[in-house]
Amino acid sequence: MAPVELFSFEACPYAQRTRMALIEKNIDFSLTEVDLYNKPAWWKELSPYGKVPLIRHNGDIVFESRIINEYLEEVFPDPALMPKDHMLRAKARIWIDYCDSYFMPALHGLIAGRLDEEKQARNRDKVKEKLHFLEHEGFRKMGDGPYFMGCDVTLVDLHFMPFFERFPCYVDLWGAQIPEDCIRIQQWV
Repeated sequence: MAPVELFSFEACPYAQRTRMALIEKNIDFSLTEVDLYNKPAWWKELSPYGKVPLIRHNGDIVFESRIINEYLEEVFPDPALMPKDHMLRAKARIWIDYCDSYFMPALHGLIAGRLDEEKQARNRDKVKEKLHFLEHEGFRKMGDGPYFMGCDVTLVDLHFMPFFERFPCYVDLWGAQIPEDCIRIQQWV
C-alpha cells in the first residue's frame, strides 16, 4: 500500500496542487478519483467538507490543498518545496495567501459576473490589478530564476500554477488578459 492515499477529482485545480506536490516530492501515492457530481455514499464519512483534495496518511485524514501541501512538506522534507530561510518561508506563505485571498477571488469574479458586461469590465480590471501586484511585488522581488522564488520550484509555484494553466479559459470566455508588462509572469507560465 502506498504511504499516502490521495482523493481527487480530475478537473479540480485545488487537487492538482496536491498532485503536483506529491510528484515534485517523489512521494509514492495511490489515487482515488471521486466524482463530485455523483458523490459515493462513503465520501460523506471520509470528507467533512465533502470536497477534494483529501489525503489519508497513516490512518489519519488531512484536507484542504494548502494544509495538505504544508503537511507533506513537514512529513516528507526532501526534496524541499519551501525555502530553508525563515524569512523566505514567511514570504512564501504570504504569496500562497495572496493566491487564495486576492487572486482567486478576482478570477472567480469573472465567472460570477459573466452575464453583466459592466460588472465584467470591473472584474477584468481587478484581475489586471492583481496580476500587476503579483508581477511587481512578487515575481520581480522574489528572485531571478525561472520560478516564483528563484531557481527552485516551491509550494508558491504549485499554488498558483493550476489557475495560470487554466488562464486561456479566462481569456477566451471572459476577456481577461495577462498584461504585456507582466513579463516575469509570462516567462514563468
